Amino acid sequence: MKATFTLLCVYFYALLSSGNTSDDDDRRWLSSLIALVEMDYEDHCDQRATASWNELVGSPKGLAQKLGRDKSYGIFARAQTTDVRIALKAHALSDDELLKRKVQLLLQPGDLLLPTEQWIRLVTFADTSENTLRFSTDYDCGTTINCSLRELHNGLAKQHDEETLRQMKESWEKKLPDLNEYLEKILPLLKNTSKENEFNTVEEYWDSLAEYESAILKARELWERIRPLYEKLHKYVALRLKGTEAVGKPLPVYLLRSLSGDDWSNVVENLLPKHADIYHKLYANLHLKNLGGVKAFQEATKLLTEINMPHIEPYTWDKSIFNSSCPPELVDWCKPNKLRVISCSDVTIGHYMDAHEAVMQIKYKDTVALHSNNTYTLRNANRYSAIYEAIPEFASLLSVNPHALSRSGLYPIERFNFNPNYHRLVLQLITALRDLPKLNFYIAADEWRLKYLKETTTSATKETSWSDYRKEFSWLETSDVDILGNSFVLHNKPFIGKFMGLILKYQIYQSFAEELVSDEEDLIKHISENNDRLVTAMSQGLGVKWPEMISELLAKRENALEYTGLTDYYRLLDEYLDNQLDPQQGINESDDYVEPSEPEIIENEIPTEYKLPEKTETHESIQDNEIDTGEGNNMKFGAETSTVGVLEIKNPVGSGDEEQKDTNVKEASYNVYWWIGIAVAVAIIVLLIAIIARKRQNHRKQLDRQRRENTHA
Repeated sequence: MKATFTLLCVYFYALLSSGNTSDDDDRRWLSSLIALVEMDYEDHCDQRATASWNELVGSPKGLAQKLGRDKSYGIFARAQTTDVRIALKAHALSDDELLKRKVQLLLQPGDLLLPTEQWIRLVTFADTSENTLRFSTDYDCGTTINCSLRELHNGLAKQHDEETLRQMKESWEKKLPDLNEYLEKILPLLKNTSKENEFNTVEEYWDSLAEYESAILKARELWERIRPLYEKLHKYVALRLKGTEAVGKPLPVYLLRSLSGDDWSNVVENLLPKHADIYHKLYANLHLKNLGGVKAFQEATKLLTEINMPHIEPYTWDKSIFNSSCPPELVDWCKPNKLRVISCSDVTIGHYMDAHEAVMQIKYKDTVALHSNNTYTLRNANRYSAIYEAIPEFASLLSVNPHALSRSGLYPIERFNFNPNYHRLVLQLITALRDLPKLNFYIAADEWRLKYLKETTTSATKETSWSDYRKEFSWLETSDVDILGNSFVLHNKPFIGKFMGLILKYQIYQSFAEELVSDEEDLIKHISENNDRLVTAMSQGLGVKWPEMISELLAKRENALEYTGLTDYYRLLDEYLDNQLDPQQGINESDDYVEPSEPEIIENEIPTEYKLPEKTETHESIQDNEIDTGEGNNMKFGAETSTVGVLEIKNPVGSGDEEQKDTNVKEASYNVYWWIGIAVAVAIIVLLIAIIARKRQNHRKQLDRQRRENTHA
């Protein structure tokens, strides 16, 4: 309030003296005006954050407080935009690029330009709907009729009965807002918002919020390149869940143990390849270390230290809550070092990755806030930056990097070096089940809303158009209303920034990985030595449009979004899916998996409530887990690590010596010279194999690099 009064005084003075001011005076005055506007924005942010936190933790008046603050914020922002526009008519903007950027962001704040009545309608619909979903306690969890949303999610992940899964999803759908109200009163507000922001179509308006020229068009182009991998994954999931007759047909979303179909992680145990040692050990060790809740976040902060970024202060976790629902939500008071997290205490691979993403989001916000040029507008304007989405997502990808897993004590690098491609395949499957359905959901939700607003569907099919569109576009059977379970949809926000960010995170990963000499090198260490391009991108905030930062972020390898980072990352999974969907491709190959010699994890060492997942049906044939690496029919999956495997096998004995060992074991045990001779022979053989394997591996790396260079060319 005080800042507003000061602003009015300054503005009144400027009007009186506007007739004889110089350009420098105009710039200084306008800069002062913008600074005062930002002070008012910060006051509102602080008040809205407090109200949001109270609503998230379930305070009795939390929803009323949040609604009140959100309503007043829209009224305030619209009025401030009018004041800035009037001031520009009397004062020149000069050549101050940073000031021009702030003015641009303030004049086009997105949905905040809606007329007061329409803004209140939007936030009331969205806030009330989210609160109902979050705090309802009468969901059907299968074994329990009255349960919370968190219990519903946990029950959904463990349930196997199809009918029970369907009932659980339906109990959630009953809490969703009215579809007719959304279609008739909420979604059409996007047209009004576009006009208020001076755009002809919603697509142009969303492109402007993403700050990428023809963003929606680019997303369609990228998706067409990624679609084949998504369809292969879908067919593989259908094959393993329902059999050959289901391949290529729509799958009910509840069979994926998902409410909206944007994450298929809950069915990973049904999809594991024959050799899934890394998944079972990772699952067991997460529970042995109890890496859920705050412990998962504390573990994630260690990764920041490993990539040479400042540690997050412990008081961030002291004020946060970890017994609520997942995925994590951040509340930002728009001040340095004042963020809180609300999350759950679940111990899962997905939550472990989510914690790493949330921690990097906090560090991103802290880094932006500490940069001297980044005032409120350049930190918090209503824009959807793909870089802001990509860098935290990149951290979640690093959390399952072999060296990161080893440092966390979840899977030793020595064990990973047995058949690493087998382990890479499993890790790729885990991430693909999270990311590919998200990409599909993001673009499907944006495309459907755009098509609906263009009235490409008839009035007779409007109420079922989402389920029809999802069936055709995603091969998923959903209900008409489950799209309303997403916060971005309820608030009329586009997913285009998240879609592009998910693509970009794989380009970031690829840009660092290509700088390594071999796959066995420590990627985490390499990033720590070259993290300046990450920090630079983070520190600039919204002062620069994010597409202009891509080249530096990717070490000048590319200057635009490309799909190849994602498809290259999933090369092993892509080949594996081909073999599974057409087993004849691998019929002449054999299984060369080397069993590690160290003792297995003993099941009774794990707490009763955290037993290892039951073994699900795997492949009938040893050929089912083969992957052709492209180096000839005799090059077997994982063969590049045969040297390491030989070195780790204890007391290797040739098959032809077994009888002699059995009959002369006592004599051999005392024959020192005999053992020395065998050891020397084995050492020579190992050395020769190592030399040959290294040459083959280097040759393969060179071919891969040439292939990538030719592809980019």
